[in-house]
Amino acid sequence: MTLFYILLALSFVVCTTFIVMQNEKQPLLSLFLKGVASITVFIVGIYAALKVGVIASTTGILFLIGLVLCLFGDVLLAILEFKTEDKYSVINLGSSAFFAAHVFFSLAFITMTQNWIATTICLAFGLLMVGVIFFMQKPLKMDYNKSTALTLIYTFGLSTALAFSVANMILSSFNLFSILLFVGFLLFFASDLVLSGIYFKENTSRKTYYVNYALYYLAILTIAVSFIALI
Repeated sequence: MTLFYILLALSFVVCTTFIVMQNEKQPLLSLFLKGVASITVFIVGIYAALKVGVIASTTGILFLIGLVLCLFGDVLLAILEFKTEDKYSVINLGSSAFFAAHVFFSLAFITMTQNWIATTICLAFGLLMVGVIFFMQKPLKMDYNKSTALTLIYTFGLSTALAFSVANMILSSFNLFSILLFVGFLLFFASDLVLSGIYFKENTSRKTYYVNYALYYLAILTIAVSFIALI
């Protein structure tokens, strides 16, 4: 376990360093630190999966694929720091990667719960949230513009994964593994609420980025760490 704690501490330090040092005036440095931070989180996840032996299971592989896709999504969205002329194309690419990540996360939950009633409820919740996000655009003063379709698709993936984490926690009698997963996906959901304000509202303070990144890296780090609870 000593190596696990060393890797966890290293990842936490690297992620914190990125959050503190990310700067729109130094996009290359931000991109590098963001990539390294995401890689360290994946290393923690894969080590934890190896440590408890779920690396060879369908569930473990699906969760790890989801974390890899989050890494790709991170790097794609970092392109926005380079002041690209078509920010919506970049947002759509990033959203696509993260949507794919949540598809794999949801499939991992399905392999664990194996409960079609819970699956139906989770999918229904995802659709409900799509409606909420669509009809709350104007009240919240959001302008999704060319990213409307991908935003709604991503909302479905994110909300469904969060619902699955709740269902899994209930069906697993609130064991530590399921609680950590729920906390991770709740933080993920919160980070994306903040991120939507950054991308789709005007004159968002740069300080909001710190909140978004802090919530996001706590989220994926918690998901990566959750495997260790299976010991």
